[in-house]
Amino acid sequence: MNEDKLPTRKKISFALGNIGGLAIGQSTILLLYAYYFLYLGVPLSPLGISIILVIYGIWDALNEPLIGHLSDFTRSRWGRRKPFIIAGIIPLIIFSYLIYTPPVDNPVTSSIYLIFVLVLYELFVTMVITSWYSLFPELSLEQEERLSISKYLQIFGIFGLIIGLGGAPLIAGTLGYPMMGLILGLIAAVFMLPTILFVKERKEYQPKETDKISFWKSITISLRNRTFLYFVLVQFLLQLAYALVLSSLPLMFEGILGLGEIEYSILLLATFLSVFPGLFLWIKIAKERGTKTSLFISMICFCVVFPFSFLITNQIIALIVLLAAGIGLGGLMLLPTILLSDVVDEDQLKTHERREGIYTGVSGVIVKLANAISWGIVGLTLTLFQIDRDTLSPSTITPFNELGLRLLVGLFPVIVILLGLFFLSKYPLAGSKLDEVKKQVKLLNEKLLKEKVA
Repeated sequence: MNEDKLPTRKKISFALGNIGGLAIGQSTILLLYAYYFLYLGVPLSPLGISIILVIYGIWDALNEPLIGHLSDFTRSRWGRRKPFIIAGIIPLIIFSYLIYTPPVDNPVTSSIYLIFVLVLYELFVTMVITSWYSLFPELSLEQEERLSISKYLQIFGIFGLIIGLGGAPLIAGTLGYPMMGLILGLIAAVFMLPTILFVKERKEYQPKETDKISFWKSITISLRNRTFLYFVLVQFLLQLAYALVLSSLPLMFEGILGLGEIEYSILLLATFLSVFPGLFLWIKIAKERGTKTSLFISMICFCVVFPFSFLITNQIIALIVLLAAGIGLGGLMLLPTILLSDVVDEDQLKTHERREGIYTGVSGVIVKLANAISWGIVGLTLTLFQIDRDTLSPSTITPFNELGLRLLVGLFPVIVILLGLFFLSKYPLAGSKLDEVKKQVKLLNEKLLKEKVA
């Protein structure tokens, strides 16, 4: 039986995890800053809130490769990743609630609480979501199969995005932010269960005791991989642009259009009217043109939309801009996962080890640092353009304040994505070179499986 040809039920069992992963992750990027700054009234300045979230983002970045490395060299009857997923699920639910319940009576107490709770929250997110995500490259080596799995991932991911970007503000506006956090934690846990129950990890990828290497050596090997470096630079810049837009949209909608959580959640939900058909468009383009070229085109499509945010004066124009952005967003959701899997395959040829965990973890460092930097940019921009809680409404905002908000959405992300396009052009794993890597990795894994059986 060819293990690289997966039944649809196995693809779906794995892909369902993306509902919870994206719901909880995207709601955090969208709402944390806005909640602490606008709605909760944390007794800190915009820059003070940014510093707290930057600390959280840096820890978030550092714990990703550590958990990834530990899981790469974990031996158990359940595999390498499942023990971490199982151990992290219940604490994740608890801390998803606690990040939305900080004390607001004292800035010192509030700061200590936020740092402590956010750090633990992200540890358990990493144990569950990153360990789950690390399973993707080993499910199949076939490019067609990976595209198919990624298709299911992104279809279910759309539901996760709808919950995280549209549903979460609605829940927060009706039941409150703490209940929203608890519900999202439960959703993340429930949709991990099919992976735990029905997805088996491959025997040939189980590490031997003699395979273990130190954490720092594993990091060093990863960072010496030129293909991986180009990938993470592209991924970092994509995430930075995306996080800047996502963190800034609630502030822009509130300050310029006067929209609250429920109103702007409806706008964000409408974006998925173009994201969903966009997924199938990018799958077709990827099959015909390759993953690298398809990602390049989708980045351009995403990038050219945001300067039009300078024209947003009402909800209709905002909706048109978001629908246009959704087309490119479909490609950004679908394609980087496949590029990272190709990097893991190439690395296996060089090291004879499958190190999905460390590569996912190190790329997670870059992605999470992008989130941290985006929160820092938002806080700095709000400070420089003199935007505070009192000025953030259509009746009080000044042209100077408004310029700062529009720059966050309409200019800064565009500059970042243009840099990403440059680094993607340097990414080498495409065309005939990628085909040869696939061929050699398949032969290597057939040999490893025979050795395991023997």
